[in-house]
Amino acid sequence: MKSKSWLSALVLFGSLSLTLSAREPIQNLQQYNEALPVWGVSWAPGKDAVNGYYPSFYTGFAMRSAFPERIHVRLARGNQTRVSVILDQDTVRDYVFDLATRYDFYQSILASRLITPAQSVSGAAALPQLEYFSEVVQSKDYGLLEFVKNARAGRYTDAEIYQKSLATLSTLNPGRVYNIQLDLTREFLKWQRQIQVNGAPATEIDQLLAINSIVWGRINYIEQPSPEILQALDQAVNLAFSNKQDEFIQAALRLLQLATGTRYEIQMVNGNGQWRDAIQCPSSSQCQLNYPEFTAIYPTGTAMASTRDQQGNKINDFATPGLWQFLSRGNRHDVDNIREEPYYGWAPKMDYEAAGNGFHNPAVRFAGVSKTVKTAMSLPESHTTFWSVKRGGVSHGCARLPLGHVWEMRHIFPVENSQMTKIPFFGNHPQDFDVFDIDGDGSPEVMGVEYFISYDLKGNGGVDRREGANLEINPNSRQDFYRNLYGVNGVYTLNKKGLPVFSDPTVSVLTYRDFQKKKIAGRLMLPGEYPLFEQAYEQDKVQFFVTPNMQSLTQGGKSPQAKRIVRLLGRVRGCAPTADQTACGAKAFNNEAKELVPTFDHSADKH
Repeated sequence: MKSKSWLSALVLFGSLSLTLSAREPIQNLQQYNEALPVWGVSWAPGKDAVNGYYPSFYTGFAMRSAFPERIHVRLARGNQTRVSVILDQDTVRDYVFDLATRYDFYQSILASRLITPAQSVSGAAALPQLEYFSEVVQSKDYGLLEFVKNARAGRYTDAEIYQKSLATLSTLNPGRVYNIQLDLTREFLKWQRQIQVNGAPATEIDQLLAINSIVWGRINYIEQPSPEILQALDQAVNLAFSNKQDEFIQAALRLLQLATGTRYEIQMVNGNGQWRDAIQCPSSSQCQLNYPEFTAIYPTGTAMASTRDQQGNKINDFATPGLWQFLSRGNRHDVDNIREEPYYGWAPKMDYEAAGNGFHNPAVRFAGVSKTVKTAMSLPESHTTFWSVKRGGVSHGCARLPLGHVWEMRHIFPVENSQMTKIPFFGNHPQDFDVFDIDGDGSPEVMGVEYFISYDLKGNGGVDRREGANLEINPNSRQDFYRNLYGVNGVYTLNKKGLPVFSDPTVSVLTYRDFQKKKIAGRLMLPGEYPLFEQAYEQDKVQFFVTPNMQSLTQGGKSPQAKRIVRLLGRVRGCAPTADQTACGAKAFNNEAKELVPTFDHSADKH
């Protein structure tokens, strides 16, 4: 069942006003979340802050994938970015070991004095999120470290490790791990009816649209069609007009497999503890695609520009629609572009356009936060600075994410530059929605996220572009947000829950023809009614810290030590003892970590 929950209330957690020494240890994820702001992050600068800012690192519980072809990143109308990850058996298996390695490495880098939590700095205030993370990992509620210790001793089968890892991943990421059980036969028959109505695809664009529509949202075929796939498409189309139903289903299945390559050549463990292939098709009436999938949806700030939709509504524009890939540019920067400007917070700026556009942190702060905002957002009384994303026009052209979300995105991505640069970024046409069947029940929806913050900038130039004004936090006025994000006339109606239902939404189908072009060659209108799905906001899980020679973060150069520390904290990687340590990214992390933290025990037998 899909989670459509809304924040029932903005709760003020009185425990935040207690001193750190008086708090009880965190026992589970719920308690961790209760200790955090509702949206965004907050802190108070101390003597070591640079222009009031600190670097940070990720203290959440998403998994890391080493497989670029199984990661989907899409920005769409409504100003949200969806990151969906096909959870293959290796990614699931490695999850508990990755958490244990992060736990160990964070303790080692603290002991080395290369980082100091910001809350330990004179005059500073920050939440002790590293402590929260460590306490969850240690918690007997999950039994994670004990399980890893026994797994490394060979006391569990691969299937048992898979089941424990998947259960832990699901528990620590509620509402974001989906057990996909897609009826391929049903999807193929939908496609058959579309072909019968629209006719055989006549042009290359029509062919690409047809290939990507076999199973909507889970193909994402971006290559130039090969003779083999065109032949498979012709065969499936011809059979769609015949009475040979069994042959048609098999032809559609072959087309799906050619279009997705190795993406779904994965295994999962079923309810009986048995391994099985993700794609099962014992008969034409029983074709299934079953596997776990992680999907996160992040509110996103985009360019300070507007455009018009088909109905004439004024909506937010995007600077870089089209198909892109993340950039590593030789001596200039790698994919983790740690900029010198303090307002970027030294979080990774992951560029996908050579002009400098990419994903980065909010870059707009509020200093001197009012008591009203503190109450609404559950901010500690001692905090003076608040950082959040505006879901709308705010940037020159970049896509801005909450701080915790940009760090989580980096953590999801592979360790190495060579792998990260293979991840495609799908930038929708600003008029087009992200229509996706998030849980595989056969009913696609328009993707959204429960996040309703708006603000202005103090000015249009210089520092004033980095300071916020007129902050609005009011989920009770979400209809105003919907009108701003989606338009007013002829776009949607409201259901009984007050959520939009969109009529005949348009979608972008991005392929090689759209690579770095800022124009969308393939677009479709999906006939019918599609409700809005709003994923719960994932609260920002980051630890602010200081590091020796903090001022070096604002200085140029290829890789000063402070930047290397920040970069390394985004690349922490642990894998199962049976994993290929090079393929999973652990070797690359270990090689880099040895130079900075030689005291870290890189062996795989600690827990």
